[in-house]
Amino acid sequence: MARQLLADWDNAEEAMRQRFTLQMGKVAIAAMPSFAGNPLPPILKAFRDRYAGINVAVHDVINEQVFEMIREGRVEMGIAFEPEPSDTLHFTPLCRDRFLAVVPKDSALARKAQVSWKELLTLDFITLQRPSAVRLLLEQELARSGRTLEVAFESHQLVTVGRMVANGLGASAVPALCEQQMDELGAVCVPLIGPIIERRVGLIRLAQHQLSSAAQALATVIEREMAGSGGQPALKP
Repeated sequence: MARQLLADWDNAEEAMRQRFTLQMGKVAIAAMPSFAGNPLPPILKAFRDRYAGINVAVHDVINEQVFEMIREGRVEMGIAFEPEPSDTLHFTPLCRDRFLAVVPKDSALARKAQVSWKELLTLDFITLQRPSAVRLLLEQELARSGRTLEVAFESHQLVTVGRMVANGLGASAVPALCEQQMDELGAVCVPLIGPIIERRVGLIRLAQHQLSSAAQALATVIEREMAGSGGQPALKP
């Protein structure tokens, strides 16, 4: 009887602690720019509507820095392309993100139903600077099909890449997560084939780490909102 009372007390105390944390907590998350600047803001709005007392710090950093910040304990979790198999990181897929061609509005390619890499590379190519995961992935996948990525312009920010394309400097290829952003910048996105390049995007945390109540609440909302989006503009897992 005494043990049961103690167990009930401990459970009640834990429930109270978690409820308090969800009312006044704080969580830090790292996310690659294509996710941080596109699907994340409406997800955070849904989270804020439910957990108004939890403050969220978003670190929008390149893919590799997401992994680094998680390993160093600077954030509890992150959103990035799927990492290489690891004993230290746990990956929960959210969607499969396919790369799209980005071309100027007045380009003949903007009127096509789909664009091949052969066609896209007839224009000056604009992309992110190394060590961006986007740049490395494009180079690796094109090398497998016997193509070399020759770059005319490069930048650290996707916004700058989109502006360059919109102003007629050339073309690019970006994750489908960025489609709305590219459209707002004045460029046109078209499905890209020959080869199709895609990669899974998901939530990442330390494999042996249990998320705090606030972080777990955010993770749950992210998974729910991404599932509810139908996987668009990215593809479902």
